[in-house]
Amino acid sequence: MFRKFAIAAVTVATVATAAVAMSPTDAYAKNRRGAIAAGAILGLAAGAIIASQAQPRYYQPVRCQNQPIRRWDPYYRQYVVVGYRQVCY
Repeated sequence: MFRKFAIAAVTVATVATAAVAMSPTDAYAKNRRGAIAAGAILGLAAGAIIASQAQPRYYQPVRCQNQPIRRWDPYYRQYVVVGYRQVCY
């Protein structure tokens, strides 16, 4: 889980660095629609990556119980418990 989080953090850092490294002429261009669209797409992509890593993981719990081991005892003439073994499902 930590590995996925680290990959997401590196991706976000790379995108943020690329956004900061833009030249000033790109920032003051007359046509800003493309820059706004690119920023929105990168923001949504970064948000999707971070949100996908934040989901809780559910695992089916392992159920274990102690099962008695029974053996025939000729002295008592019945089955007696001689021990237990753990059985997990």
